[in-house]
Amino acid sequence: MVTAFVCVAGEATARAAGTNQALISAEGLTSVLTPGQLLRSWLVDEVRDLIEENGIEPLELPPPVSDELFELGEALFYDKILSGNMDVSCSTCHHPRLGTTDRLTMNRGVHGVGIGPERIGAAVGGRTTQPLWNLHKLQLGLTVDHKVPLNAEGYVTPLGGPFIPFDWQDDAFDPNMLVAAGQAMMPEVTDQEMLGFPGENEFTSDCPQDNPPFGMVVCAWGKMMERLGEIPEYVDMFEAAYPGVDFADMHFAYAGNAIAAYEFRAFFSNDTPWDRFVGRIDPATGLVDADDDALTLAQLAGARRFLDPGLGNCTSCHAGNAFTDEDFHKTLQPQFGPGDTVPGGDGPGGLDDFGRMRISGDPADKYAWRTPPLRNVMLTGPWGRQSHYNDIKDFLRHYRFPVLALLGYDITESVDEVAMHSQFLENRQAIIAEGVDPLLYTVNIGGPIALDNLVSFLHALSDDNGADFSHLIPLSVPSGLPVDP
Repeated sequence: MVTAFVCVAGEATARAAGTNQALISAEGLTSVLTPGQLLRSWLVDEVRDLIEENGIEPLELPPPVSDELFELGEALFYDKILSGNMDVSCSTCHHPRLGTTDRLTMNRGVHGVGIGPERIGAAVGGRTTQPLWNLHKLQLGLTVDHKVPLNAEGYVTPLGGPFIPFDWQDDAFDPNMLVAAGQAMMPEVTDQEMLGFPGENEFTSDCPQDNPPFGMVVCAWGKMMERLGEIPEYVDMFEAAYPGVDFADMHFAYAGNAIAAYEFRAFFSNDTPWDRFVGRIDPATGLVDADDDALTLAQLAGARRFLDPGLGNCTSCHAGNAFTDEDFHKTLQPQFGPGDTVPGGDGPGGLDDFGRMRISGDPADKYAWRTPPLRNVMLTGPWGRQSHYNDIKDFLRHYRFPVLALLGYDITESVDEVAMHSQFLENRQAIIAEGVDPLLYTVNIGGPIALDNLVSFLHALSDDNGADFSHLIPLSVPSGLPVDP
């Protein structure tokens, strides 16, 4: 296997010879390392130096939450009672069996049956379902355009508006979970995701269809609390989770905060080969020492390229121990969606998606998207902002020559969902005309061996038990509605 790493072995030759000579002199011939051992030793040293240069430390634990708050959030996360038609829960799209996503190009919400790629009959959303791993590391905003951001005053302002009353946030939101708590409240009042469409249920029939819909969402959240209040078990759980507050005095921000608490604890992930190499903090025992043997040779070589600004320079965007700078970049990814199933997007016919510009209003942000975090990335395919590629290698190849990759993109070869092929938007020249982030020209994916090594490194960032976390799914919820298995 050593020959597979000839691209780095040559750099180690002189150092290896010197190391062996020193070992021979000091300890005798029995201590001479094999070429493979020498290469591993050299790569370990290189990667550890790069870890220090990049300021990467063991991933910190999420803020602690009480068991009562966690249990309430767990019930709400899996309970379809929060959807207008009682046919969708948070877990329908963020399913633990599918790595907290649905593995679809665009989310499938109300009216559907089944989970993930097997879901049929559902209303199609405009974007890919975002994974929920390690949300405590994403404090500035959530979604690919920060549709749910934290403003300068420390309040969550979804879509840039005061949808969630600030006094509600003061009442209920944990300061360490603000953005996640705000995000947890929004799918319930989004028509195709969980709310339902006008006239389908009491939320959409009785609440004002105003524009902007500030009154509608507050009304709908109130009706959700009325539903929950009719179930004694939920009343008890809310009051146990928030001691000293009567359920009658609570609003839906208390529910959003509980769901965030569940997500922070349940979807915390730091037991990957990479974490074992860097050193990890065990929630029960504390700091676990770094393990030089945790990564394979290919993973070490991939880590070196990824972290080194003179090689791959991937950390120019995928920075820190969450592997995101939480900033926005123009990467020239192709566009499909919102599609004709979800009118009301951008551009001619409302079929385009202008990305960060939707929220910022700044034309310079057109087609700019947030750098995705990479932890558990191999569990959450297809890959790309809109799940453009079924093959992670194809996604990485895009970064060799982004313009050519966009011009040559063929959705029929890259996306298995045949229904999505007709949703491809031929706006490539418009995307290119808005420019590409100069940082992309500093990224070097390398040749076939380097590409294989990068994929191996991405596997090292992912839980080696796989994507199925179905052990987290409760058998039942207080409403008695069925739980998505």
